[in-house]
Amino acid sequence: MTSDPTKCTVLYKILTPDEHAGLPTSDWKGTSLDLKDGFVHLSTSSQVPLTLERFFNKDFFPGDDLVLGFIPRSSIDVDDKLKFDESAHGDRFGHVYGTIDPSKDFVKEIKIARESDGKFLLPELDF
Repeated sequence: MTSDPTKCTVLYKILTPDEHAGLPTSDWKGTSLDLKDGFVHLSTSSQVPLTLERFFNKDFFPGDDLVLGFIPRSSIDVDDKLKFDESAHGDRFGHVYGTIDPSKDFVKEIKIARESDGKFLLPELDF
C-alpha cells in the first residue's frame, strides 16, 4: 500500500444489499464473515479496490450492487476498539473488536455498481 493505513481519517465497510438491509441501528457486530473472524473488517480508501477485487469479484459475489459505508476513524478509535492487523498478504487493515452503531458511525452510505469490466465504480474516497 502506498498510504500508511494507520494514518487514515475514514474507514469503509463494504456491504451486500442484504447485509445493508439487515443492519441494526446499534450494537452491530458485523457480517457473517466478521462474526466468524471475531472482528469487523474495514478498509481504507486505498484498500477498498483491493478488497472489492479479492472478496466481491464475480466468482465470490455475483451481484452487481454493493453499499459502501463511510466511518470516521474518530467514531470508532476509542477504548482500543480499532486495531490495524496485518493480513495474509502483508497489508494492514482496520478491524473493530467490538460493535459499531450504524445509525451514528456510518456518516454516509453510497451504492456502488459493477461495470461491464467486472469492477465496481468508485467515487473519490477520503483517506
